[in-house]
Amino acid sequence: MLQPQKRLIVKRLLEACLGRLIEIKHDLVEVHLSDYTYDDDDVLKKLQMTPHEAEPVVPQYFIREREDEVTNRRTFIEGTLRKLGYEPPKPQPLVLTEQQAVLVIQSHERARQGRLRGQFMKEIRLLKEKGRDQKGEMSASAATAIQRVWRGFIARRATRKRKEKEQLLIGMSMPPYVESAAIKKAEEVKQYRRGLQKEREKEFQEALVSIEEKLRAKHSVKMNEQIGDELRRWIKEYYERTGRFPDFPSEEGGGSRAMFSRQGTDSELLSKSSPVTSSRESKKSKDSKDKKSGKADDNKNKDEAEDLQTYKCNPSAFLQDVMNSNEEFEDIWKFKDDPENPHERYYKDMIEREKMVKIEQEIRNIVDEVMRSELEVLQAAYDRDRAHKGKKSKKPQKKVRRGGKKSKKKKEKDLTPDRTTESLFEELVSNGIIRPYPQVKIDDYIGEKCYVGAEFRSQGEEPEPCLGDIRQLIKEYCILPLGSEYVRTNAPLVRSVLISGPSGSGKKFLIQAICSETGATLFDLTPANIVGKYPGKTGLIMLIHLVIKVSRLLQPSVIWMDEAEKPFVKKIPKTDKTDPKRLKKDLVKIIKVIQIPRADYGSISLMWRTVLHKAGALSPRLDVSSLSRVSDSYTIGTLLSALNAVLTTKRRLQLRIRALQAQEVAVQLSYKEPVYAEQDAAAETWWSKTPLERRRQKAIQKLQELQAEAEERAANAVK
Repeated sequence: MLQPQKRLIVKRLLEACLGRLIEIKHDLVEVHLSDYTYDDDDVLKKLQMTPHEAEPVVPQYFIREREDEVTNRRTFIEGTLRKLGYEPPKPQPLVLTEQQAVLVIQSHERARQGRLRGQFMKEIRLLKEKGRDQKGEMSASAATAIQRVWRGFIARRATRKRKEKEQLLIGMSMPPYVESAAIKKAEEVKQYRRGLQKEREKEFQEALVSIEEKLRAKHSVKMNEQIGDELRRWIKEYYERTGRFPDFPSEEGGGSRAMFSRQGTDSELLSKSSPVTSSRESKKSKDSKDKKSGKADDNKNKDEAEDLQTYKCNPSAFLQDVMNSNEEFEDIWKFKDDPENPHERYYKDMIEREKMVKIEQEIRNIVDEVMRSELEVLQAAYDRDRAHKGKKSKKPQKKVRRGGKKSKKKKEKDLTPDRTTESLFEELVSNGIIRPYPQVKIDDYIGEKCYVGAEFRSQGEEPEPCLGDIRQLIKEYCILPLGSEYVRTNAPLVRSVLISGPSGSGKKFLIQAICSETGATLFDLTPANIVGKYPGKTGLIMLIHLVIKVSRLLQPSVIWMDEAEKPFVKKIPKTDKTDPKRLKKDLVKIIKVIQIPRADYGSISLMWRTVLHKAGALSPRLDVSSLSRVSDSYTIGTLLSALNAVLTTKRRLQLRIRALQAQEVAVQLSYKEPVYAEQDAAAETWWSKTPLERRRQKAIQKLQELQAEAEERAANAVK
């Protein structure tokens, strides 16, 4: 989309929808007492969507609108590290001894001589065959045999190609992983239009300034006079009608606009007090409450069961914005197809209308201030004429808060008041607290979703989440709120998340994806990373202060601690010199816990097909199903490391001749450590102690008790 004014309202509508999505997510968490929400098959069928399409998508403007800022920050981090001598790791050159180099040269030379000898012998054989005196002609049976073999080969090849095309058509197999000319052209067009977006946005911002200046120069003086004359005429008419001067509202109260809106009404006739109920009505209500309280004991269990089974959603902070933005879009842009603006540049008339409203309000505020002064003078003169000694005109009363005492929050002391953000940022980069991270996408976290989750919950069972559900949860809790400041300010926000799982399950990848998708600054407070940095109690206070201060200045920010369980270990091994309990008192309370489950069959199968397809190793001869079954107890990271060990450079070159077999990967997996059943059981026990899971178990237990009591009462009534 190129039109800059249209993009503004679409962005506003999109952010309101994102905020509403997060609100609904938190309501669903409270309904099910589970962080995971599963797509209902009936709803997807009604909307004609797949579960993959129903998953939230990370908007690209999160990064593109801050592209220069993110790029400059990354460049500064890399430059600072380069000054300190921390060069990015480079592939090490192959270093050979003299004997190894001689062996490599000899093997290549012998291969070259072998190829030459083979070609020479082939030429000699052809010359001998050519020189033979072939007598007679080919028999009919020989010709038929050759034709039969050739036609069979042609038919089998055509059948195989037709079968491959059919499988491609119905989606049973994937096309070769090559970037076609159409894909490259589409990417070029996308980049071209993004460049045009920047040009149109720049023109629009320049037009906002220039048009406002022209309108001020042309209309400000005339508008000032018109508003002043209009106010003086109204005040005069009011005085002639009532015999007194009006009370001029303050700027916070709406100014002269509010005064005009009350024209024709007598404020003294309006009752500002709230209606008071009579003593008879209050007595009646009290009696009714007493009667109701008598029945409360009888209906206690019933009401408690209803409270557990029903949930009242909180009022939305975004729903009205969604409706207003949608109405505005439909009124202005839905049917707006201007043939005179094919290049989708800004509309001057729309800017002029908005700026005129702004200029009029600013001038009205200035004129209102002048009129307040004039009214004070007139009121003072009027009081003197009426012989009111020392009586002053009523000034607009300021709003006074009548609540209790203000909750004075203790202001944090700034330990670095004289230092700039750049110097603090450079210090943290130099100490390795702020660190660079690889650019990855959250959608590269491969995993299928749980397709039977809604069915399980309808039967009263809690389903096991899949890796695709983890990906969606990271989007909803971390990426979408962090990427938009408007959503982060108004939507329910999860400030701390604990991601747990076995080694190789993708925890670090998810952290890198969160930072990459939002352009966040990554602070690494891993115990092993802060060893020897900011020593002592005062050093720790300074470290926490710097991290908190810089993270607030460079939002969005992600504060990461690897091996977060170490600060809570009762007994630390003597060999561990990282002092993990150093930050225990400063750790915030964990709000959400995301446990990465064991990789399911669907996710493993999808991973194998995706990775092998990109590597060019996916062939019909490879039994992906059996390979997925064998890989059941391993994490995704372990499987990828085993595949990398198999697909060496030499093996990749041989794929066209010798297809990859499942047993090759299985042999490498035999050297890897799986996730044992005891580890799964320990993780399940730990998960049962998390706050949300405890709430869910208590609610289930309470419902079962109430149901048992209801059945017992029904049985007693029958007896």
